[in-house]
Amino acid sequence: MNFDVKYTRKSRLLALDVDGTLLTDELQITSATRKAIRDVISRGIQVVLASARGPNALYSIVVDLDISGLAICYTGALTCRLYPEKHFSIEIVDEQPMSLSSAYFVLNAALEQEISIGWFSGEKWYTPKYDLAIHHESMITGVAPIVATDLMHCKNPPHKLQAIVEEAAHLPRLVALANSLPDDCVGQFSYETYLEITHRGVDKSSALLVLGQHLGIDSSEMVAIGDMDNDVAMLQMAGFGIAMGNAPDRVKAEANWVTETNNRDGVAAAIERLKVEGLI
Repeated sequence: MNFDVKYTRKSRLLALDVDGTLLTDELQITSATRKAIRDVISRGIQVVLASARGPNALYSIVVDLDISGLAICYTGALTCRLYPEKHFSIEIVDEQPMSLSSAYFVLNAALEQEISIGWFSGEKWYTPKYDLAIHHESMITGVAPIVATDLMHCKNPPHKLQAIVEEAAHLPRLVALANSLPDDCVGQFSYETYLEITHRGVDKSSALLVLGQHLGIDSSEMVAIGDMDNDVAMLQMAGFGIAMGNAPDRVKAEANWVTETNNRDGVAAAIERLKVEGLI
C-alpha cells in the first residue's frame, strides 16, 4: 500500500465507483454503507457516483442513498445530474461521445468476432442482438436494452460501446478487440470479461477534474474509492485514492489505502478511517 498522503485539506467530494465497490456481489447497498454515506452527506461533502453504468442504471442508487444525483457515467464520457423526481431526467454537465466512424468500426469488428456489443448514447442502450451476455448485463443494471439490428445506420454517436464475452475462455477475443481499436478510442476493463470503449482521453479522472471545476473543488479535496482498472486514473488523481479489498493487486498498488471488500462493508470501513484520520 502507498501511504503517501496527497491531501492538504479536508475532503469536499467523495467519488464512488458502483459495481464491486458501492454494491455487494448481490448488487445490494449494505445498511452500514448506506449509513456511512449519509453521514458523509450530513458533513456537507459532495458524493458523486463514478461508474461505467449509464444514467438509467444509477437512478435507483441515487434514490436509495438520497444523494444530489451528480454522476460520472460511461467511465467518464458523460457527466450529468440525475433528477429522479423529475420523471427520471438528466442535466448534462459535460460529455465526450465517440466519433460515429470509429463506433461503426468497433461495432463491425465485435460482430465479426461474435462478441456481444452494447451501444450507449445518452440514456439509451441499444444492442444489435439480445443474447445471454446482454441479458446478464440487463439483470445486473435493471435496465433493458433496445434491440436495433440496424445500428450501422445509427446517427447518434455513442458515449460508450460495451463489449462482453460470456466466459473467460473467450477473453482472447476481447483482448484482440482492445488491441485493434481505432487511434481515437480507448478500451478499459470494468470486469474481466467487460471492455468499456470510449473516446480516447475519456476516463473517470478527467471527468472528475471537469466536475471539480464546475463545483469549485480542487483534486486535492477529493477522495476516490474503486476496484477495477477503469478506476485507477481517478485513484491516482484524487487527493486520496482507496482501493477495495476485492480489487486486483495491480489496482491496490495505485491506492493510498486498501479497505475491506465490497461484501464486507469496504466503503463504510474506508469512510470510518477517513474520519479517524481527519480527512473528512
